Amino acid sequence: MPPAVWLSRDELDQAERQARRFSGAWTGTSGSLASLVVHLVRMVRHLEEQTVKDPNHPGYGADVVTPAESLLVHAGNVIRQRRSTYGPPAEHFAKTVAAVNAIFGHKLREPLTIADWAQIMIIDKLARHQGAAKSADTPVDLAGYAACLAEVEATGAPSCSSTASS
Repeated sequence: MPPAVWLSRDELDQAERQARRFSGAWTGTSGSLASLVVHLVRMVRHLEEQTVKDPNHPGYGADVVTPAESLLVHAGNVIRQRRSTYGPPAEHFAKTVAAVNAIFGHKLREPLTIADWAQIMIIDKLARHQGAAKSADTPVDLAGYAACLAEVEATGAPSCSSTASS
């Protein structure tokens, strides 16, 4: 059952037309307000039609109809935020793997690589998800670590044994 809306379809259409007409002409707060009206009209329509649209999707208005697509969009946003906080995954993973290799090298047949570390983090997330510390954002973390694995493999990041000596 669609949610109760106090505006008729005609009123929504008129509000959107007016806002679109003025959004380019208005500047500052007024222009922002016109853009917000257009956004709100879209959201009300999506609620009425019971269609799923993701306002965080890079081209808002594009259908994002599955939880998997929405998760991947969210994971992309998290990856960008983490990159600005921690730097590229290859740099961070290189430091971690160098430390692990230094501490546990005598127990390993060969040194771990940066790509190995991305896979270890995926395994760690899966193991944690099986226990009491299960978290709703585990799928986002898994997608993020899978993306990091793809990135370090695509860029040909050096193994940590070669980065540890430099």
